[in-house]
Amino acid sequence: MFPDGFIWGAATAAHQVEGGNVSSDCWALEHARPSFFREPSGDAVDQYHRFGEDVAILAGLGLRAYRFSIEWARIEPEEGFFSQAALDHYQRCIDACAAHGVLAALTFQHFTLPLWQARRGGFTDAGLADRFARFCDHAAGALRGFDIACTLNELNLPVMFGDSMIKDGADAEAVAKRLAAENVLGGSLQHFFLATPRRALVTNGVRAHRQARDAIKAHHPGVKVGVTLALQDEQAEPGAEALRDHRRADFYGAFLDAAAGDDFIGVQTYTRVIVRKDATFGPEPGHKLTTMGYEDRPQALAETCRYVWEQTRTPIIITENGWAGEDDARRAAFIREALTDVHAAIKSGVDIRGYFYWSLLDNYEWLLGYDQKFGLIAVDRATQRRTIKPSAAVLGGIARTNGL
Repeated sequence: MFPDGFIWGAATAAHQVEGGNVSSDCWALEHARPSFFREPSGDAVDQYHRFGEDVAILAGLGLRAYRFSIEWARIEPEEGFFSQAALDHYQRCIDACAAHGVLAALTFQHFTLPLWQARRGGFTDAGLADRFARFCDHAAGALRGFDIACTLNELNLPVMFGDSMIKDGADAEAVAKRLAAENVLGGSLQHFFLATPRRALVTNGVRAHRQARDAIKAHHPGVKVGVTLALQDEQAEPGAEALRDHRRADFYGAFLDAAAGDDFIGVQTYTRVIVRKDATFGPEPGHKLTTMGYEDRPQALAETCRYVWEQTRTPIIITENGWAGEDDARRAAFIREALTDVHAAIKSGVDIRGYFYWSLLDNYEWLLGYDQKFGLIAVDRATQRRTIKPSAAVLGGIARTNGL
C-alpha cells in the first residue's frame, strides 16, 4: 500500500488542451510564417468549454486530483488589465473539481506567456519576476478552493533541451523560421520560454518562483506551493561519472537549490540517459524508445526521486510522468512498472506524496503538434469526443485501492 493520503491524479496544461489562447506568445509563434511549430494549436481539445466533462471522467476513473494550469495570457491579456471573466472561468473549474471530490492543483505558468510580456523580453526581462508575482497575487487573491500550487512548470527545461527542441540552424529554412518568430516576438527568439538562456532562468526565473510563492502564500497560507522541474535519470558508463555529475550540476543544481525548503518539489521525469566517456549521451543502444525518442524506462522515475530527495530533503510530488505512443497496453504496463519502483523508493525513506500522470488527454505537444499520444483519454478532434483508454482503468484501479 501507498501512504495514507497519497495523491493520485492526472495533469494537463492550459495551452495544450483549452484552445483559442490567442493572447499568448505560443499562439503568435504557431501562426508565424514559416513556423517552428509543426501545426497551430487551434481549438486544441476544447477543454475551455469541456472542463466539467473532463473532470467528471477523471473522478469516475478513481483519480482524486487534477493538475491544470491557469493561463496568464487569458487573465492578463494586456499589461495591467485583469479579466474578471477569465478568473470566473477558472473559479468554475476549481468548483467543478470540488463538486466531484477532486483536489485542484493549479500551475500558474506552464511555458506560455502573454504576448506583451514576451515582447518585453520574456524571461530575459529583468522585470519578469515582479510582473509574474503581480499576476500570481491577483489570481491567488481572486481564486479559492485549490489545494496545491505550482508556480512555474519545468523552470530548468530550456537548459536541458532548448537547442534540440528548437532547430535554429544556419540553413535557409531555419533562418526564415527564426526571422518570422522574431518578427512576432518583437525581438530575439530567446524571448520565448523554451529558448531562454540559462543565465536568465537562474536569475529572473528563480526570482519569479520565489516571489510568486510568497504572493500565493500571502493569500492562502495553507496551500502547498512548489516549483516543478524537468529531470532525467542521469546514469554514467564506467569512467564517465564526473561528466554525469557536471551535467547534473548544470541542469539541476541551481534549480534544486531554489526549490529546497519549499512545501514540495514537483518531479517531472520521462526517461533515462546514459552519459559516456566521450561526452556524448542518450538512450542505451538497442533499448526500446517511445515515439518521443525517449528510452522506454519506467524505472527512471524512482531513480530520479531518490536523487532529488538526497539533494534536497524536500518532499516530492510527481507532477508529471507518462508514456508516449499508440500501444496503450504498453502505457498501462509502464504506469504499473513505474509505480512499483516508486513504492519501493517510498519504503526506503524517500518522501513522495503524490503521482500525477501526464497526461489526462491526448493533446497538443507544443512544437510537435498533435502526433504524440500521452493521454489516458483519446480525443477525436473532429468531434471532440472523448474515449477512455484501458490504461486509464489501470491507473484508476491503483488509485482506488491506494496500492498495486
